[in-house]
Formats: sequence, structure tokens, C-alpha cells
Amino acid sequence: MRARTTATAAPTPSAAGLAAWQKLGATQAPPASLEQVSLGSIQVVDQASGVSATDARAWAEAFLRTFGYVDWAVRNDQEAFLVQSGLGTTAPVLEPNVAQAEQARLAGARVVIQQETMRRLVIRTVPQRLQPTFQNVGFTWTQYAIFIDAVGPITTTWVDGQGRQTVKSQIPAGAAAFELVGGQLGRKDPMGDVWVMSADWDCTSTNARQALAPLCDP
Repeated sequence: MRARTTATAAPTPSAAGLAAWQKLGATQAPPASLEQVSLGSIQVVDQASGVSATDARAWAEAFLRTFGYVDWAVRNDQEAFLVQSGLGTTAPVLEPNVAQAEQARLAGARVVIQQETMRRLVIRTVPQRLQPTFQNVGFTWTQYAIFIDAVGPITTTWVDGQGRQTVKSQIPAGAAAFELVGGQLGRKDPMGDVWVMSADWDCTSTNARQALAPLCDP
């Protein structure tokens, strides 16, 4: 999952005590603002049979909450939280985020990410015939997934202790940053309702598009 970053000043710690977050592997309490999410201009599109518009919106909001906690963890050296929080059901789902946080920490740097622009969150049904495709890469098949219609720019930068910046990856403005995130709604206190991720596909990959067609289509 691509983490997101927004500039905030002196964030208020979560109302939950530190002990509650330590049970999830965190060494500090995340800002309380992560518990509140807003879709803003993001359009929620329900393309899944049997899912109400109300549920689709709740899933989209839960996904944004998951996204926010992943971003916080990457930026604050919280690899153990990523592993123990329950935001992902299998290791490969959050493995790139864990590796990014760990590598930056070992280099004495912090991660700063310019976020993509999300245009739509599309709820889609995942055919069960694709279950082997998911399992082959260590993911877990679930009945539903959220397609993220997003575009760049996205820039991942490491900032060392002297303020020196190193750009580690970059997606140009207007370039596709599509993802397909399988999972389901789950209650994970003290975070609240989150999208528990069971798969995270890069839909800009030709292989993923071919294997999952038409789920990766915008």
C-alpha cells in the first residue's frame, strides 16, 4: 500500500492510552485525527452486487482510516505496529511498507511521501475463480476488493538527521497509480472500523492487469 502524508502541526495524541497502542506493537500513540476520516472529493462507486450504498461508503471510509494508520506507521518507525496491528491478514500485504520503514530507520532517515490524488474508490466483487491467483503470491482471496483510482504526482523522499533529502521513488503528475486492495470491514480497537487488507495489487502492472482482468480496469 502506498502510504500518504499530510503536513500537520503538533498532532493531538489519540484518546486511547499508550498501553492500548503498545498491545498493537506501537511505541507511541498515533494522532487522534487518524480516527476521523473524510472522503472529501473522492467518489465512492459501488459495482458489487449485494452491497448497499451505505455499506460501500462505510468500507471506503474504513479504507481511508487504514491508509492513514499505515502512513503514520511508515513515517514514525512503527514496523512492529504494521505487523501486529491486524491491518493486514498476511505478511505480503504490508511487507513493502514494513521494509520501507525499516530501511529508512536503519539509514537514520525519516520517510516523507507526497500523496497521490484519489479520484474514486470502487467497490468490486472478486470472482472465486481467482482464489489461486491470490494464493500464488501469498495473498488471501476475499469476496470484495476496493479499486483505488488515483494519479500522481507521488514522491517518496528520505530525510536524514541533517535535513538532506534523497528521492527514493517518483510517479509523475497525472500518471496512473491504480491499486486493488482486497479485504473486509473489521473493528480494530482503538483504531475503530478499518479495512482489513488481504491483498494489495499494483494495477499499473501488466501482469496484474492480465491476471485480474477486469478488476484492475479503471
